Amino acid sequence: MPGTSPVDAVHPAAQQRPHRRVRRSMYSAFAVIAALAVFQAWHGHRFEQVRAGDAEIISYAGTQRTFTQQMGRMAALAGGEQPVTLVHAELLGEALDRSRADALLVEALLDAQFKLSGGQPEVQAALQVWQAARERLWYRCEVLLRHLDDGRLDDLPVAAAAVQREVDPALVAASTLTERLQAAASARSARQLRLLEGGVAATLMLLGLLALLVVEPTARAVRLQVRRLADQADELSRLALVAERTDNMVILSNAEREIVWVNDAFTRLTGYTPDEVRGQRAATLLRSENNDAETARRLRDAVEACEPARAEVLARVKGGREFWIDADVQPLRADDGELRGFVTVAADISERRALQEQLRHAARSDALTGLPNRAVVLDRLQRAIAHARRHPGYGFAVLFMDFDRFKQVNDTLGHGAGDEMLRQIARRIEDTLRPGDAVARVSSRLQTAARLGGDEFVVVLEGVHGADEARAVAERLLAVLAQPYAIRGQAVQSSASIGIVTADHAVGSADDVLRDADTAMYEAKRAGRGRCVVFDSSMHERLVRTLEVENDLRRALREQELFVVYQPVVDLAPDGTPARGGLAGVEALVRWHHPTRGVVPPAQFIGVAEEAGLIDAIGQQVLEMACAQFARWRQTLGAQAPRLLAVNLSRAQLQTPGLAPEVRWVLEHNGMQPHELQLEVTESLAAQDDRVQASLRELKRLGVRLALDDFGTGYSSLACLHQLPVDTVKIDRSFVGHAETLEYHRVLIEATIRVAQTLGMTTVAEGIETAGQAALMAALHCDRGQGYLFSRPLAAEDLERWVHAQAVEPAHA
Repeated sequence: MPGTSPVDAVHPAAQQRPHRRVRRSMYSAFAVIAALAVFQAWHGHRFEQVRAGDAEIISYAGTQRTFTQQMGRMAALAGGEQPVTLVHAELLGEALDRSRADALLVEALLDAQFKLSGGQPEVQAALQVWQAARERLWYRCEVLLRHLDDGRLDDLPVAAAAVQREVDPALVAASTLTERLQAAASARSARQLRLLEGGVAATLMLLGLLALLVVEPTARAVRLQVRRLADQADELSRLALVAERTDNMVILSNAEREIVWVNDAFTRLTGYTPDEVRGQRAATLLRSENNDAETARRLRDAVEACEPARAEVLARVKGGREFWIDADVQPLRADDGELRGFVTVAADISERRALQEQLRHAARSDALTGLPNRAVVLDRLQRAIAHARRHPGYGFAVLFMDFDRFKQVNDTLGHGAGDEMLRQIARRIEDTLRPGDAVARVSSRLQTAARLGGDEFVVVLEGVHGADEARAVAERLLAVLAQPYAIRGQAVQSSASIGIVTADHAVGSADDVLRDADTAMYEAKRAGRGRCVVFDSSMHERLVRTLEVENDLRRALREQELFVVYQPVVDLAPDGTPARGGLAGVEALVRWHHPTRGVVPPAQFIGVAEEAGLIDAIGQQVLEMACAQFARWRQTLGAQAPRLLAVNLSRAQLQTPGLAPEVRWVLEHNGMQPHELQLEVTESLAAQDDRVQASLRELKRLGVRLALDDFGTGYSSLACLHQLPVDTVKIDRSFVGHAETLEYHRVLIEATIRVAQTLGMTTVAEGIETAGQAALMAALHCDRGQGYLFSRPLAAEDLERWVHAQAVEPAHA
């Protein structure tokens, strides 16, 4: 044989050496090809996991924009001119809770993604920026919600503006994160494509090397192998459509919905072997009785109509265990449209559902006390209302509790102490109620009451027979809740006011019932606090009237319907008459000229203004109008003009951080000196509130005079009078009116005057109506007097005439 050496001829084994080399080369090449195939399969599987994760992360990240925009819209509504409703607060709270829930899922999925695909600095950087932006937004939303819950409507514009300022950064951060995620996913896809191309190139190089080594001996084998590889490639291409998600269960069914093939994931998750399930229907084999009937019906109807369907359902596996699956059923049709069968792919979502259930539970519980929250109460109450409508005679009641002076605990001891008190309140309510008393419960925790927010708690009672039984439960709660609370080593006293609505008066929705219970609670507060009141329809009528007054008052502020009258304050002569030239000043008093009701006295609208948060705006208008009039008097009356202008301040004004700058601006705008303005606060307000005292000190530094109004009716005493930064003490009219007949009142007035004069303070007797009262006040050395004896409150032009009359001949008004 040409080319054959003698050695080869002599030794047949030598002729086998080329074949051995070919076999070794082929085995080596096959081993490398197999390794490449295994690597590519492993890498493809891993890439598929990452790709699926990318899609889910990008989807959840995208929803953050929607929730952020919704929070921005709710904040815009809260900061607008329209009245804020509980619905706005609930929508804002819901958007905040859902944003947090999806954010947790995004972070959990990203953590898993980073473990699969390695660190991604650009994604991690965008994630950190988004986390910071969303935390700021969440914090601002929580502040806005607290303002809504506490009824601090004056602070809503600032809080809402703070939320809106954080919306755009949060939107930009969410968009950036989404873009980075998409870019990272695209980069991974490109790398995977390059890797596949490299693998194909390497495989072709190996095949070329084999062809060079064994061209003739293995040509036929190569051709056969190529055909086999081509057949395998076609088969793999067909199987790729089914095995795209290899971690999920894949079920192939025929047109009769009988199983013909399942993948390994199906066997692993259900415990059924392919032989056990072949010929059975998946809907029957995996059916669970615990599925939602409506969801199961929709899925069944879609399959029977040969339409695509997708639903989250419970699947019962071999052995009876159940787990949640996300089932996606797609019909398979031939080119001519004939139904060939179905393919079902089922993303095991038990862990995700468990997490969602935990988040749902957290969203329905009060984080501070562990009690159910408002959503649970409304749900339970709505069911009780519906049950009562279906079963006449069924009784239930709602107890709405609010704690008196709880704000003082926060102001004096801090919010941490307030939180501890709320926790103790919750425990007392739960311990006091018998198991049958309350039905506002979550899951199997058997909670016995609910917290709506702030210091508001609700108990829903079922099976009660009328108001007497509900009142008995309320009285038992009042007795327990009135006991002192041990807070940070101090005994804190507080009582509750409870409003009760029974089934007889439960008209409308659950929100309506809670509203009526809240109305009854406020009636309990007005009746003296620390008591319970059962709702009746007249309360609602009074509430409607109050709302009408509130709406009219808001219009009055816009339309400038409020005006100011002025009551003279005179220097007292020794005989009690006004000293000549003794117009010491005037006190500005607000009045309301209603377009249909005429002049409305303050007693009919000041309380409403305080409850509605309008007293601050009213006080500001009065201050500006009075100061402007005072400046005009200096021009028209000259030396006869009042020397001092007194204006009352409300708690809301004194708790406004910018009060002192506002007062300075009004003074400068009207050309007044600070000592020409006297700002008056009630004794109880000045003595009890640290924030108020801080504001008073700021005003004192500004140079204005401060007066203590209604002295003797509040909480302070003569012993602590020196601790208050005031210049004037105004003795309350209730003492002045009885000073001539009651020795105790006369002695108290005399002691007050002496202490005030010792401290360098001016004294003013309010409510002087008779000459005898004026003479007594002068005899007790009171500096000034104010009352109907001298003049009633006068309009500005009437006061000018009064001043001219006094200049001609001082006389009693």
